Amino acid sequence: MDFRFFNLFGFRLAAAFPFASRLKTGYPPAELTLGVAMESVLQDPTIPPTFTRSGTALFRADSLEVLRFAQAGDFRVQGDRIEAFLEGARPDLAELRFLGPVMSYWLERRGLTTLHTSAVAVDGQAVAFLSRHGGGKSGLAAAMVRSGHSLLTDDLLALEETGDRWEVRPSYPEMRMWPDEAAWFAGSLEGLPLVQRDSEKRRVAIGSFQQNPAPLSRIYVASRRPETAGEVEIHPLSRSEALIELVRHSFSPRLMEAAGLQPARLDRLARLVRSVPVHRLVYPSGFERLPLVVASIIKSL
Repeated sequence: MDFRFFNLFGFRLAAAFPFASRLKTGYPPAELTLGVAMESVLQDPTIPPTFTRSGTALFRADSLEVLRFAQAGDFRVQGDRIEAFLEGARPDLAELRFLGPVMSYWLERRGLTTLHTSAVAVDGQAVAFLSRHGGGKSGLAAAMVRSGHSLLTDDLLALEETGDRWEVRPSYPEMRMWPDEAAWFAGSLEGLPLVQRDSEKRRVAIGSFQQNPAPLSRIYVASRRPETAGEVEIHPLSRSEALIELVRHSFSPRLMEAAGLQPARLDRLARLVRSVPVHRLVYPSGFERLPLVVASIIKSL
């Protein structure tokens, strides 16, 4: 089995998997290994799931922890190894699940905090954007990159508490965008591969990418107005409001709760809002308005 080495969320990954995403090349020794199993990683089919929701299941028994995803395979999560059983799985979905909920689960097991967030580096400091579906977190991050800043992560943000600060660990130099968004930022849809075969989202390579962790200095809870007119509004949130928003935008919260990881995550998020300012960002729709939004963000830092 041939392994390739990558850097992912600040860890050295050895993987026997043909990633379509543009992961940064890494070097041994590996801190995490992604192997591909030839037989089921859930060898006892009588083990009942601890959690099931929307095509995702968690199986736990003694030292066994297996995540199962519809059409994307089974992933056994261990200390420094993840074993994937992909018989009948779609490679595009298996990759998305590994880079999302599987990595989130593994990171939380190691004491890191994961949010459904995009982040960029501004003068060596991390600035994060979180939003509900359609709120534009990826578009905001892409607009920041276009204005001269560097991408840290899109979709899954991994935070490590180091002393009195929180560091964002970089993921990989690629974003997932809807066609109109991708055409705006990339100039054309030509040559942009689909994220998955039954979705219109495209993979967009990002040249300006920061490979080193960056201390988190600000979090914005973003939402777009339906109209294209109006001012950009940025207001600080109280700690209690901020905590609610971070819990709401944490990665796979029900899965983490079923695994018993949610109490530790809540403790970390409570410490996070005591040290990192969280602001609400409300801005007008329209790609042509994004430079104004970026200028307002930079001014507020």
